[in-house]
Amino acid sequence: MTTQSGSERGSVWRQWDLHIHTPASFEWRGAKLDRKYLDSAANKALVDEMIKALNQAEPAVFALMDYWTFDGWFALKRRLAEPDAPKLTKTVFPGIELRLAAPMKGRLNAHVLFSNEIDDQILKDFLAHLRIALNGRILSDAALIAFAREAPEGLLKPHGIKLEQIVDDDELAYVAGAKIIELTCESYKDAIAKVPDDQAIGFMPYDTNDGLSDVKWTEHYAYFLGLVRCSPIFESRNADLRSAFVGEKTPGNAGFYAGIRNGLKDVSRLVVAGSDAHCFIGAGNPDKRGYGDFPSDKKTWIKADPTFRGLQQAIREPAKRSFIGLTPPKLEHIAGNKTHFIDQVVISKVKDSVLASQWLGDVRLPLNSDLVAIIGNKGSGKSALADVLALLGHSRQTNHFSFLRKERFRGKSGEPARQFEGSLVWHDGTVTISNLNIDPPAEKVEMVRYIPQGHFEDLCNAHVTGQSNAFEDELRSVIFSHTDDAIRLGALDFNQLIEQQESTFRLQLNEFRKDLKRVNLEIANYENQLNPLIKKSLVEQLGLKQRQLADHEAVKPAEMEKPSTDLSPEQQVTAVTLEKIAAELKRLEEGRTAANDAASQLAAKSKALKDVREQVRMLQRTHDQFVEDTSKDLALLGVPVIDLVKVEIKYDPLEQLAEAVLADQAAVGNSTKAREDARQKLLEQQTEAKARLDLPQLIYQNYLLAVDDWQRKHHELVGTADAPETVRGLEARIAQIQALPELLKIQRAHRQKLAGDVYDILDEQRRAREALFKPVQELIQSNSLIRDEYKLGFKAKLGGSIDAFATSLFSLLKQNVGEFRGEDESFNTIRRLGEAVDFDNREEAVAFAQDLHDKISAAAATIGEKVEYGIDSMLRKDKSSNEVYDLLFDLSYLEPRYSLLFQDAEIEQLSPGQRGALLLIFYLLVDKGRNPIILDQPEENLDNETVVSLLVPVLTDAKKRRQIIMVTHNPNLAVVCDAEQIIWSHFDRANGQKISYTAGAIESPAINGHVVKVLEGTKPAFDNRRFKYH
Repeated sequence: MTTQSGSERGSVWRQWDLHIHTPASFEWRGAKLDRKYLDSAANKALVDEMIKALNQAEPAVFALMDYWTFDGWFALKRRLAEPDAPKLTKTVFPGIELRLAAPMKGRLNAHVLFSNEIDDQILKDFLAHLRIALNGRILSDAALIAFAREAPEGLLKPHGIKLEQIVDDDELAYVAGAKIIELTCESYKDAIAKVPDDQAIGFMPYDTNDGLSDVKWTEHYAYFLGLVRCSPIFESRNADLRSAFVGEKTPGNAGFYAGIRNGLKDVSRLVVAGSDAHCFIGAGNPDKRGYGDFPSDKKTWIKADPTFRGLQQAIREPAKRSFIGLTPPKLEHIAGNKTHFIDQVVISKVKDSVLASQWLGDVRLPLNSDLVAIIGNKGSGKSALADVLALLGHSRQTNHFSFLRKERFRGKSGEPARQFEGSLVWHDGTVTISNLNIDPPAEKVEMVRYIPQGHFEDLCNAHVTGQSNAFEDELRSVIFSHTDDAIRLGALDFNQLIEQQESTFRLQLNEFRKDLKRVNLEIANYENQLNPLIKKSLVEQLGLKQRQLADHEAVKPAEMEKPSTDLSPEQQVTAVTLEKIAAELKRLEEGRTAANDAASQLAAKSKALKDVREQVRMLQRTHDQFVEDTSKDLALLGVPVIDLVKVEIKYDPLEQLAEAVLADQAAVGNSTKAREDARQKLLEQQTEAKARLDLPQLIYQNYLLAVDDWQRKHHELVGTADAPETVRGLEARIAQIQALPELLKIQRAHRQKLAGDVYDILDEQRRAREALFKPVQELIQSNSLIRDEYKLGFKAKLGGSIDAFATSLFSLLKQNVGEFRGEDESFNTIRRLGEAVDFDNREEAVAFAQDLHDKISAAAATIGEKVEYGIDSMLRKDKSSNEVYDLLFDLSYLEPRYSLLFQDAEIEQLSPGQRGALLLIFYLLVDKGRNPIILDQPEENLDNETVVSLLVPVLTDAKKRRQIIMVTHNPNLAVVCDAEQIIWSHFDRANGQKISYTAGAIESPAINGHVVKVLEGTKPAFDNRRFKYH
């Protein structure tokens, strides 16, 4: 007898009608088989009509469930064996419907379903093991006839049968017996058990007509439970009941779920809903249903090969492999998202290729839309297929290809890859084609997500060490995909979104950091001035000036009285002239001093004018930037900017002042020249006049000049506090230095406050970003698997790369002393400090900067001249201490970052394998993308227990929504995840270096053999999964 075999596409959803009748049934509504003349033309025509009805009906698989007999099955087999028989395109299983003696008011129906490869004699032996309840006879046609004729009239009457009608009519007696006979429950169970090789499956109606639910289980617990536990299949159309049987708790079955699961010993059962058709073609009403006419569209769908082994697979995985309803959700999802599912992949040589080797020259693989597992020995071409699928899907992970790279298939010159091309056919009919030596152009839309071997670990490790932001970018992308339009406001990606939302934070940070720069510059200046050498030099200079002053005071001209001798009239005139000249010279000197002061004042005014002009220009730029930044928001609000802010700038007063200053400076310059000219002239006049004096008068005049010169020099030595090279100036400078420690203390405290202010803004920024992943967090809360088992969560934290920060720091500082001697020790010092700090804590984050500052200062103090203040001794060439302070205290090494929590541990605390598992969970369950996911050995670095506890549930859940294709060596992933399609790769090096792929369902015998052989073990190694292997 012919039967459907599995397809290369593996396990796919098909309708299965496992409860139909044939014309051999005593309740058949139509022409019936003649049981006396089995090979009659009428019987053949009737069977041909049945074959036609089976072929035309929608289901792919049927089970014949005639009461008490296999005659319909035997008739079908006989006809199909004849050369002129029509071809049967569907799978048909033999089965039988029975009635059991039961402690209930009505009748209890029971079914048995058999393999379509079962021997006819085994079916006959099965009947021979059944016993009639009242007389213990073996079930047979003769026993049915005899039972009817021996039955009391009260048993026949409810069925409209009179004893006298059946006394001489065997056919009527057979029908009467079929209607009233019941079998012993024990013989039913025993008969099933005696069928060899698991070729019989008990099949009980539960809440359908005459089902087991009518037995009061509280009163007849042993009877009820005995049938429950020997029945792998139940018939029901109740969704909540079906969910309880397959192991899915729902609000509707919460009240009885635990009781059912306990009765089943927590072993799930397959639930089906057959048509119970009693005619070939239905009339569109419940009273006359044909083949495949499921009541109320309660269609039975099974995802398996249309074989008995496929049915056994569905029995082992009923929740994943069965559905009752109009259409399975995954098929509906595919129908609405055809652009996200690959239908098939084709690889061939390019036209006119002369390459002798086969390689990938003849590959045409239909792909399952659920979970596809690619298996094979090492070097057999598994990753080759994954790379090709990724390439044709325009993946951006080409740098992670393991097969399509120059060191392997592409070669240095592109050979032999350039000799091949591939194409992906999508469910919407779209075809993407590419040469295997050409990477997809950057502008191509990525149609698959390829996660190759090692990519997980690279991504996570780079995130932990701060070497890359790729992981952060992945998180941001997923978070952005979950935000709604009300939050996005036109932003096209996450970076645009935070650019919109965080402009205020950036302005505040810029202001505080600007203040920090100013304070750090002052602190660096104070520290430089507190260098002991500076004070020592000033003290020495002061001592020198004081000695010079003492020496100068020692040579003060001795006081001289004015000569009392009478002067000639001519000398009197000369003396008066000299007095006038001396007075004028003194006046000119005073004018020079005043002019110098005026010139300084005018220079200060000129600088002030320049600074004010710049500040005004900055104000104008700030205003213009404000207008530009708020224009969209204000336009949206309908508020003119001028109603909020109005800046009126007038440069005229400044221009007038500038002109006045220039005029005054010119006047001072002119007066200085005139004064100097007058002074030179007076000096000449003074010299001439002195020549006309007598000796006493000359001496006295020279004395007066000497006194003036001494006083001038004395003033120059004593000076003022503003004159740096004078006694009073040096004293003021020393006093200023002595006051610096207190000023330094104040400025350092101010710096601490500003660092705290910066932190507060960063923390506000962090909280704002935290709000962005609220939709993702709500998704996590709605998924019990992610929420309860994995405790997966998002966290917005303040962090950064300690190593990157250290690299920046040591570009400013030498690594030559104490804890900062040598690169390794220097970096380890920073790492130890960083690892001990919770940067999400304000006090600890600010203290980190101060503690590191103190360590640097302490190390600097041990170099050369031991200094109490400053770090100049550790600075690299052309670097300044305020640059170091800016780096430490502006907290620019901290930024709001997203991270994942897994079972209350942050990603940095997980092992490499756990990080990979976490990322896979993230991609499969949280990522909103719908593109196919291609995984290359996701189980890398994970033990079997972790594979089972982490990855299996994730893959099982994710394949409900996406197409997943994975290369794997791990049996638990391929088998326990119940992969719908297995692709076995084989590399025949001796036959033209040919890579070939064999595909099918795991229940397919050929594929099953490859699974056992390749996936690291034999059947016993798979424990309770043994039923998946045959």
